[in-house]
Formats: sequence, structure tokens, C-alpha cells
Amino acid sequence: MRSIKSLLAAAVVAGALAPVAAQAQWYVGLDAGAQFLQDSKNSGNGVSGLKSESDAGWLTQGVVGYGFGQWRVEGELSYRSSDLDKVGGASGKGETTALAPMINGVYEFLPQSSWHPFVGLGIGTAYVDAGKAKKNGVDAYNGSDWQFAYQGFAGVGYDLNENVELKAQYRYFSTLDYETKSAAGTKLDSEYRDHGVMLGFVYKFNAPKAAPAPAPVPVAAPAPMPAPKPVAQVQKNYIVFFDFDKAQITPEAARVLQQAAGAAKSAGSARIDLSAHTDLSGSAKYNQVLSEKRGAAVKAQLVQMGIPADQIIVVAKGKSSPMVPTPDGVREPQNRRVEIVLP
Repeated sequence: MRSIKSLLAAAVVAGALAPVAAQAQWYVGLDAGAQFLQDSKNSGNGVSGLKSESDAGWLTQGVVGYGFGQWRVEGELSYRSSDLDKVGGASGKGETTALAPMINGVYEFLPQSSWHPFVGLGIGTAYVDAGKAKKNGVDAYNGSDWQFAYQGFAGVGYDLNENVELKAQYRYFSTLDYETKSAAGTKLDSEYRDHGVMLGFVYKFNAPKAAPAPAPVPVAAPAPMPAPKPVAQVQKNYIVFFDFDKAQITPEAARVLQQAAGAAKSAGSARIDLSAHTDLSGSAKYNQVLSEKRGAAVKAQLVQMGIPADQIIVVAKGKSSPMVPTPDGVREPQNRRVEIVLP
């Protein structure tokens, strides 16, 4: 039994330390809510019918983890508490608690949306303490034990911004039978299974900050001598940037497009090439559509500024040509862009 407990503890520690080597997004989280402990059978040699029923209790938990794309790996420490209502069908008194370090795997749906439904599974170990359970004021059983634990959960998160996510979830948590003793000293096997409903938040430490779009700097050539007037060089390349998962033109992008439109008119450009891109967060299919929307938004803005629509060529490249190479799934502000070229 001691070797099993040691292996479980090592697994929890290894799960918590594994993200150190990964270049991914760290986060911490905190949750709290209500838990409902299922009726527990306490049985052993010569003991039967000693069922425990509990009132609704409470639980809280903290997590440390990291995300890579739609997957998350996290270490968790939770604590649960329930007061006894009945023991063996009679009036009961006492408290059952569980302290559980766990390691979880989580899959997150809709990574490009502000809403993130998720599901997860976890394994670990739990220290379950039955305290001193009483039946009609008389000692009935007591004891505590470390035991293997497992859980499954599902919920939904909502991004308040790139760093903070609120979430709500349902969680089923259970252990293998843990050991207690009757008032007469008989060894008992007791059950622990509960259902939890929680609200909480996640804080992501290294969410990338939105980078301001660089202001274009026109380059003027020196006036040739003895020419009476200098010949101005028209800037040929411009870049506008977008917020995460957005295709709306920002005020800064609108100023850059005004300069590009003015340069195209003054140079008499017969064609403007637009190359639309996304970062590497999300699927290739989703990002292809998003880059098409960004290209269309820039084209529409240029048309409003007096550039004929048939002179504007749009190529959407999705996540295939990042400006800043990153691992797949990483949000990078400088990759969310449309490049404008005046041939």
C-alpha cells in the first residue's frame, strides 16, 4: 500500500513540474462551490446496514497548469467537507472531509471564441477523514485513510480579456473504498463519491500583449542638382494589425490605411495587393476564414477611401505564413495582420 501511495504522490509532483520544459501559456485558477456527497455504505465483518447520509457541503480547489492549443495539463489541490445527517437510518452527527492532490488533462472547445466549453479527467490520491461519526449521539465509526482518487468534469469558460477567464463547471469525484473502524473496533470499508458544482476563474500569466501597429515612415529622396524640385519617393509597403480573433479595423489601422490610400492615389497605382494572415492559435480551417474576413475588411476600408474595388487584389493565407515563428496554438499579435503592397 505504501508503494502505491508513493507512486501516486510522485505522479502528482511530476504532473506539476512537467510544464517547466514547455514553451506554453502558464495559468493559475481558483474555484469554489457546493458538493453533494452520495450515501455511503460502511461495511465489514459482522457490520451491515450502517449507511451514512450527508447534507449538502462545500468544496474549494486551486489549480496550476499550462495550455498548448486546445489542450491543458494541470495540477490541482482540492478540499471538501460535508456534515452527516443520518447514520444507519437514525440521527447522525459528524463531518466527512477529503483533501485531494490531482493531475488533470483538459480539452477545450472553440479556442477562437470568447466562450470555451471544456471537458476533463483527473487521477490522484485523497486523504478522506470520517472524523467521529455518531448515531443517536453514540459513537458509530471513525477513521481516516489515503486512497486512490479519480474524477471527471465538464464546464464552460468565458474570456473577460486575454488574461482572465471566468468558468463554471460540474465535477464528479470518487475514491476507492477507504478504511474506517466501528465503535467496537471492527475494520470497515467506507465509500466516498460526490458531485460538485463550482464557479471560479483562471488567470493566464503570459498572454501576449497587443502590439501597436508601427507607424509608416515616408522616405524622401534628396533633390537632384540642379533640379528645381525634389522628387518624393512613395512608400510601397504598409501593415495593419488586428486584435485577437477579430477582423474589425482599429483606429490605428485606419490611420495606416489612410496613408496607404493617399500614396496609391498620388503614385497613380493601378493595383494594390493585400496579403491577409492570422496567428497560429486555432485550426487551419478556422484561421483561413478569419484571414479572408480581415482581407475583406481592409479592402472595404480602401474602397471607402476612394480606391476602385477592381484595383484591389486580396490573398488570404490563414496561419501558413507567420511573421514571427511560434509553436502551433500560440497567440502572437504581430502575426494577426494584413500586408499592403503598392506594386
